[in-house]
Amino acid sequence: MNELRELLQSKFEEIQGLVVGPEIPDDVLERGKTYFSYTLSKRYFDGDFDKNFTYQVNITGYIKRLKDDEEDTLKIVDIKTDELKEKMKELNIKSNFNDVSVMDGIRKIQVTAYVTYNEINNALY
Repeated sequence: MNELRELLQSKFEEIQGLVVGPEIPDDVLERGKTYFSYTLSKRYFDGDFDKNFTYQVNITGYIKRLKDDEEDTLKIVDIKTDELKEKMKELNIKSNFNDVSVMDGIRKIQVTAYVTYNEINNALY
């Protein structure tokens, strides 16, 4: 899973202006930065006689940004969401985005996604 994690991380880091990494608590978010934190889970899907396995990989995460009255925070978050969606499409990752913002001054988009991963050729489909 390490190769897959490195592939995803490097692809997501290609997005300019998006801080990609581990979960950051809401109370330490910095103004003017958009964050994407995610976790991966992998479950067995199929295998062959040579024990080459295929897995379903699930991605769960959040895009977050502090609201700021001096900018169009919603537009910025929407742009980063679209850019992340395009990066996922490049990797054949099927994704869902749900706005889960509440009245706490933080724009949050919940990201759930999945892809099938074949360990024999490290292919995503």
